[in-house]
Amino acid sequence: MRLLSILPLAVGLGMDAMSVSMGVGVRWHGPRQRFRLAWHMGLFQFGMPILGWLAGRELAALLRDVGTYVAAALVFAIGAKMLYEAVRSRPGALAEKEERAVGKALHVPRDPTRGWSLVALSLATSLDALVAGFSLGLKGHAIWTASLIIGLVAAAMALAGVAVGKRLGRRFGRWAEVFGAVVLMALGVSFLWV
Repeated sequence: MRLLSILPLAVGLGMDAMSVSMGVGVRWHGPRQRFRLAWHMGLFQFGMPILGWLAGRELAALLRDVGTYVAAALVFAIGAKMLYEAVRSRPGALAEKEERAVGKALHVPRDPTRGWSLVALSLATSLDALVAGFSLGLKGHAIWTASLIIGLVAAAMALAGVAVGKRLGRRFGRWAEVFGAVVLMALGVSFLWV
């Protein structure tokens, strides 16, 4: 498969990763968070087409039907949790200062770029890549090159999403956090219609 035919597919698959990273990047945009988001989004987008290619028709069809609902629920739930934490927390620099000073004694919103939240976001945004990998396998295309390009594009788009989210967060503070959470919730709902 030629680069010019893989690239539009990779960009299309990476849009979810970019949107999620933008919403998360409003509040969590440090170097480690950027790395974790880019790495996991890229890794999952790389691996899922390979799994789809290997899985076969029955599993890909089942995951396409059920996976949409799972992805929608995961992204919506994480967005709702972020919205709750954005509304409950103190604005911007004051919250960061208090979080550092008191640590776990205060309610510190959990970083969605760590642990199971990151895995859930990465999985939810890469389920469509599973079906894409299956269709690439049916067409007889080499999966490794396509998966590598899809993963690299997703990682780059996740980094771009965090950068945009960071700018929005600095400019609009808590409102940007609320907006980022609402974007994630809307993205989760949109999975049901796309």
